[in-house]
Amino acid sequence: MDRKQLERWLAEEESGHDEAADAAFAHLFATVQKVEPAPAFVEQAVTAAWRWRARRRRLIAFAWSAAIVLVAGGALAAYLASPRLAPLVIKALAFASGRGVPWLFAYTTVAMDWWWTLGHVGGVVASALVTPARVVAVVGVELVGILAFFALQRIAGAERLGDAQV
Repeated sequence: MDRKQLERWLAEEESGHDEAADAAFAHLFATVQKVEPAPAFVEQAVTAAWRWRARRRRLIAFAWSAAIVLVAGGALAAYLASPRLAPLVIKALAFASGRGVPWLFAYTTVAMDWWWTLGHVGGVVASALVTPARVVAVVGVELVGILAFFALQRIAGAERLGDAQV
């Protein structure tokens, strides 16, 4: 890149000559040397990409085969051990559910009571706030705020265009 062409383009931009600045910009970047990779770099990058692709395919194949072996082994173990383990598993589930289910119902009942209480409190607060006089006051305050924002926008827009007289 030529430093004089860069300075010429910047000077044209600064002076406000758009056509001359565009021409200087086009001329400046027409002289920029194209960057081309060396053949050794291209060969190395392509080789690395192919190695990564092959490794990825091997990993995917290994993952699928490991998943199949694990599922088959688990199914076989469950089939062979089911006559001996099934009664133990059923007893353990029955014991755990017999001890845990009543507590689950109790906690759910307490939680629902709290939600009903919060819903009732929210309804009472809403009915106290939503009276005609308060609704009119809230809407009035919102309208005044919207008008103030609109006025600020108009003033800012007029000042930007040079029409504001303060």
